[in-house]
Amino acid sequence: MSLRGAFTVRRPPRGRGRLAWVSALAMGIPLIAGQLTGRLDLGLTATLGAVTAIYYPRSSWRYRARALPVVAVGSAAAGAVGAMAGGNPWRTAVAVAAVAFVATALFAALLAPPPGAVPIVVACAVATQFPPGAANIGTRAGLTLAGAAFAYFLTMICARRDQAGPSRHAVAEALEALATLAGTWGTKRTEMARHDAEREVRRAEVIVARDRPGGPLAAIAARLRRVFTRIVDYATLTGRPPPASVPGRLRDYAAGVLSGRYDPARRSWALGWGRAPPAQPGAVGEVALATAWAGAAARANVLVDHLDTSGHPRRRAWVSALTTRVGQLAHHDRPVADRGQERTSWAWHRLAVTIADLACPTGVRAVAPIIAPTRDLLADGLRLRSPAWPWATRCGVATAAAALFAIAAGIDRPYWAPVAAATVLEVRTARVAGQRTLQHAAGTVLGALATFALLTVPFPVWSLIVVAMVLQAAIELLGPANGGFGALLVMPLTMLVAQVSGPGESAEALVVSRFVDTLLGLVVGLVASLVLWPRVAARRLPDALADCVGATGVLLANLLTEARTGSTPPALRPVLTSERLPRRTGQDHRRARRDRRRGAARHHVEARLEWLSEMHVEADNEPGETARATWPTVVAARRLGYVVLLEPLGLRDALPATAASPDGIRLLFGQLAAGIRGDGPAPPREPAQLPPFPPLRREFAALVDSAPSSDSAPSPDTHDLGRSGTSGAWRE
Repeated sequence: MSLRGAFTVRRPPRGRGRLAWVSALAMGIPLIAGQLTGRLDLGLTATLGAVTAIYYPRSSWRYRARALPVVAVGSAAAGAVGAMAGGNPWRTAVAVAAVAFVATALFAALLAPPPGAVPIVVACAVATQFPPGAANIGTRAGLTLAGAAFAYFLTMICARRDQAGPSRHAVAEALEALATLAGTWGTKRTEMARHDAEREVRRAEVIVARDRPGGPLAAIAARLRRVFTRIVDYATLTGRPPPASVPGRLRDYAAGVLSGRYDPARRSWALGWGRAPPAQPGAVGEVALATAWAGAAARANVLVDHLDTSGHPRRRAWVSALTTRVGQLAHHDRPVADRGQERTSWAWHRLAVTIADLACPTGVRAVAPIIAPTRDLLADGLRLRSPAWPWATRCGVATAAAALFAIAAGIDRPYWAPVAAATVLEVRTARVAGQRTLQHAAGTVLGALATFALLTVPFPVWSLIVVAMVLQAAIELLGPANGGFGALLVMPLTMLVAQVSGPGESAEALVVSRFVDTLLGLVVGLVASLVLWPRVAARRLPDALADCVGATGVLLANLLTEARTGSTPPALRPVLTSERLPRRTGQDHRRARRDRRRGAARHHVEARLEWLSEMHVEADNEPGETARATWPTVVAARRLGYVVLLEPLGLRDALPATAASPDGIRLLFGQLAAGIRGDGPAPPREPAQLPPFPPLRREFAALVDSAPSSDSAPSPDTHDLGRSGTSGAWRE
């Protein structure tokens, strides 16, 4: 456990201020309505549904419109379960544990972002403490659902003023990740920078596909993957990172996207009138640099990228011939220096024109990514070997134990013990759970002192409601920066709500009960993370590796099938502009089906790469050395996956010369996956079935060498990953 990590303060994500005030209004307005009607207890019940406002803050407007009602129903159901179990200690413990188990399993299976299952557990635990005579169970569930519906409509109305906001933030973050990739190539951060860039590009494509913005913003999103490919191509062909102007130019685009420069229809959310001001160019936007980029783009337009427009058949034929000529630069009668210079010039022209034309609204066709349906996510996330089951079981057992310990200790309001235990277990691994425990313990101690001072002053009810709203806004704003801030602010908030719902109680008794309750739950949660299934991710890391290798083999087999049937890869096909859209034919429909299959296989590889990285991060925070021992295998699997995902020209040219059939490729990668799992021997380092493409063969050999079941000694040239910036030292 790192003490430094426990007290690190991070910058809150963009757009957190709006979420904070929406959350405060979603909680405060039901309290105000309850006070005005003389039924403050009913207003307090409705606030249990206010948690709906804090879910999926970075997702698209349309996705939130579909996902938040499910969260609303879940919070209402949790409140109803808690209301039915109230009054009996054993029923309370079982109810909170059941809600924690189900919510943790579902959120883990759906790969949902924070806050996860904790607010749902809060709704259930608080509902167990309502007095029996306040209202019947049906009325409480209806009030919770009404509060959730109010939070939903408030969230949607506030977000509708700027529907393209999630797209802008996602595209800007993808551009920042691409700039980091270009700036760190050849260093020890290369491997993670490449993976982060691929992940952010994929996320931007999904959010833009759901938001469907138009104009230059959509054009930038459609070209993100091409920029990623051009950066990797340049570094691969030249053996050095792109010029220093590339990261600066990409960050200039990112600043313009955030300011609304490429989204003219954007309205100011604060005023509701006018357009966003244009971004001021930074140091990378000086006249000399802009002139250099314009010149590079002009030369590159003559060379390559008019593949992106229909028409110009002679130019496309000339570019194709030039591509073949450049691919033959290794001819023995060419000087080595000239060959390297032409390769560098060719790669730079391709990269320069792609970035220079990034915001051009024509000449690009946005291809919608494959987005897995919810039922497929659930089926995959709830499979027998999924880590969701041990995570959910651990959270259920810990919350039940915390509730029973608090009840046995005679605490008047024992519902915060299971909530504190669920908060610790939200992070899933022992190291981060220890950091979370320290954060919340320190925040609780400071919050108890602040609460005692606050409750000694006899505030009127209206003042308490206003202070509670301000505290709720501060929690949502500062909570992501450090968990200690959230614990410090939650303490007075809960005490104020308790004082509003039950006036006349002793402030000292409330604070002491809440303090002991929380510390007990933190201790139980920490012990559970250390004792119950502490190596969940480490034991499933071989499965994640094998799944990633198998998905890569399926994609390579699909590419081989296309190469032998004569279908043209999308990268060599002219992209249609919005001005010329010919009528679709039967061949177009068959091509669309092939593209769909290719997209599904690509999505499968991307998803497996993302899951592999997540499992490795989780395993790195668990006890033992599994993550460190498997890091070379993780690096090799990711590098192999990216080689096939990028579909470089050399790979496409080598596919027709492949000795094996598509089924043979699947069997070869299946054998390697079985070797990684330990279910059989690994294949040879240099199998004859692979396409004669040196980078692919090199990465395959590196993966075989690093596989746990491999008996061969690692080759110095394939395991010297430090030269390409992917050594194990990166993790330090």
